Amino acid sequence: MIEKYLKEFLDYLTFEKNYSFNTIRGYKKDLEGFLGFLKNQNINSLESLEPFHIRLYLLFLKKEKKEATTIARKLSSIRSFFKYLLKQKKIKKSLFSYLSNPKVSKKLPLVPTEEEINSFIDSLGNNEEFLDIRDRALLEVAYGCGLRVSEIANLTIDQINFGLQIIRVLGKGKKERIVPFGKKALKALREYLKIRGSLLLKLKKESPFVFLNFKGEKLTERGIRYIIKKKGEKKGLTYLHPHILRHAFATHLLNAGVDLRSIQEMLGHSSLTTTEVYTKVNYEYLLKTYLQAHPRAKED
Repeated sequence: MIEKYLKEFLDYLTFEKNYSFNTIRGYKKDLEGFLGFLKNQNINSLESLEPFHIRLYLLFLKKEKKEATTIARKLSSIRSFFKYLLKQKKIKKSLFSYLSNPKVSKKLPLVPTEEEINSFIDSLGNNEEFLDIRDRALLEVAYGCGLRVSEIANLTIDQINFGLQIIRVLGKGKKERIVPFGKKALKALREYLKIRGSLLLKLKKESPFVFLNFKGEKLTERGIRYIIKKKGEKKGLTYLHPHILRHAFATHLLNAGVDLRSIQEMLGHSSLTTTEVYTKVNYEYLLKTYLQAHPRAKED
């Protein structure tokens, strides 16, 4: 019966919440792990489940030396599942009334400086090979727009407005947002789309997707991660990946004085709290900006 409810919950996330495939796969993996634990405890029905069993599972995860972030994510998945069950009246009471989330230290990834990013992208050179031109455009868009790797992979030609220099991005839950891009990204995209068109003509293929491989097929998320990682390693940025570029996009905008709400909109975050985590910067810089800008921060 619990497995039946799990399938219904995953269908709910798919068809009503419009969650991405990767997000649903994460929920499925987390919940299957929890249900497997319950089976080992000889718990096969919701009626016999108590808050104690969830605490027991958390203790099990700690003994397995799981990271606090992993435990918090799994607990969030379980909480969402039981919130759904309560709403659907499959259970009569919440099992989370007195259960708090584990404390998670906010470990932020190393973010390259603006100088490092500029030097990195500029150093890619002016090679006229298809892959080199594509990779320059890909990196300009990834950093210039702060897109998620899934958003880069699924970007289509008709989402780009070259006249207004904006991209219509379809993010998590198929929520639409508008993200601007600069002159360097514009130039790189135009150069790439020209050679991209020649490649498709030669291959006698068509594709709505912007970023393609040399066979004219859509670049996968894995392929994009590989490209960015390898390009970064060649220039000494061994930690580079799409999420780092997204993080750098937000941090560098904040450093330049862009307000958090605007950054939130461009990143596609539903919560400003999430944006604040992405854009943690040097507090000395913020204090300096505040003292220079706020009318009540200055001495008479």
